[in-house]
Amino acid sequence: MATASERDTDDRIDVQAGEGPDEEPEVPDSADECRVSLDVIEVDGEELAEVFAHGEPPADAGGPEPRKELLAHVSPNELIMFPRVSAAYRSAFLEPKYDQIVRIRIPGDWRVPESIGEFEELIEALPVGFSRRASRGLGLKWENRLIIEAIEGATTATELQLVEGDEASISGETFTLGRRLFDRVRKGMAQIGRRSQARALQDRRHLAHNEIVHPINEELFPRLYRHARPGEIFELAQLSTRDQRRDERDRAAVTDLFRQDAPQIARENPRALLELRSEIERVTLAELIARFEALLDRNPDERAWQTFFETHPFVLSIAFPHPVLLIGGQAHVGGTTIDGRGESIADFLFRQGLTGAVAIVEIKTARTRLLQNAPFRGTMHAAHADLCAAISQTLDQRAELTANFHARARHPSMEGTHVGHVHCLVVAGRNPETADKRRSLDLFRSATKDVAVVTFDELLEKLRAIHRAMSAGGAGAEATAPDARH
Repeated sequence: MATASERDTDDRIDVQAGEGPDEEPEVPDSADECRVSLDVIEVDGEELAEVFAHGEPPADAGGPEPRKELLAHVSPNELIMFPRVSAAYRSAFLEPKYDQIVRIRIPGDWRVPESIGEFEELIEALPVGFSRRASRGLGLKWENRLIIEAIEGATTATELQLVEGDEASISGETFTLGRRLFDRVRKGMAQIGRRSQARALQDRRHLAHNEIVHPINEELFPRLYRHARPGEIFELAQLSTRDQRRDERDRAAVTDLFRQDAPQIARENPRALLELRSEIERVTLAELIARFEALLDRNPDERAWQTFFETHPFVLSIAFPHPVLLIGGQAHVGGTTIDGRGESIADFLFRQGLTGAVAIVEIKTARTRLLQNAPFRGTMHAAHADLCAAISQTLDQRAELTANFHARARHPSMEGTHVGHVHCLVVAGRNPETADKRRSLDLFRSATKDVAVVTFDELLEKLRAIHRAMSAGGAGAEATAPDARH
């Protein structure tokens, strides 16, 4: 490692005739201190002071001179410190205290001291947070070292210059820091430290109570829990925007906390609550779309689709041109013979939200064939028998429900309903792959006025259109869902 004279040639003073005698180094008071001395020299008729840190003197008089390193020098217009490790038991004894910053320069009007005592009186004017003992190696106090670490971690600066003001800047290898900014950061770190100590003390008290006293009588000595200080959750939320490492327990805790505070939030910030609700609905819809897409990829049987739509009846409701409410799934609509066979069961019953009209929904699978593969005339494809059977099944369910409605209407779920007009819906198959087939399907289902036919792809696209509109904040009017009959 370079010596102080090699490293700091711009800061050393050329000694001229008339320099004062060396002071005998002071003996350190503790193991963390080193011997220090002060020399007063004269340069161009101006007195300057140099403070040195000394190594341990040799055990015998004939041994080598102890190591001597420049610790600071003071001129009328600046104080320059060269912070060093002061504890003799450390391997880096008298080496620079910091990895990169080798000097701290403080411009100003300084009185040149003539002794170590006067020097330490002088540095009492340093900002709070600086070491006030030359024998401690000068520089920042231990608790403020993170300021130096921040500068070293982000820059190549070797000099810290402390000036008046509230800003920070870097020029070459000099990092300039305003005193007010330094003081604000120092106070902030001290506050964090005190807060951490207080919280740690509280946690230790709670641990002692919960492990020793609480088990004796859980009712008489209830478990103690930490209480979040005002603003603490806000700080954690700010961190969460940058740190995504949260687990299931974190998310569950946030959900519980929101549930508890929802009434208060509604009073204090109703707009935020509405925005949060909108975001929850948007995210929930995105998850629903992902589940729908996964089912289509799996191409399961009717039972899987029945379970999916029972869990998410909203998906079926968007196939109707009017608001509907789910009455129930696997609804018995009639048709039982005298021997108990032949019961007609509808996959889903809905009711018109405003008029009470009943609607029947028959669910098939995405594998259900809608059209014949070969055209029967020109480019026209006839409806497949699977689709015709599904339509016939739904019409039969409607007939049975109409005939047996008086008995079925006694059930509480049917209160306020009627069968003046029963809307029928079949969900089956995928969108045809060719333009000719798509045209053929549209022609066929436009003629089946009593039964609307909707494909699984069309339901999925309606969900996507709603999600796009929600994500655009209402600007997705152009993404309006297609008509329920197409």
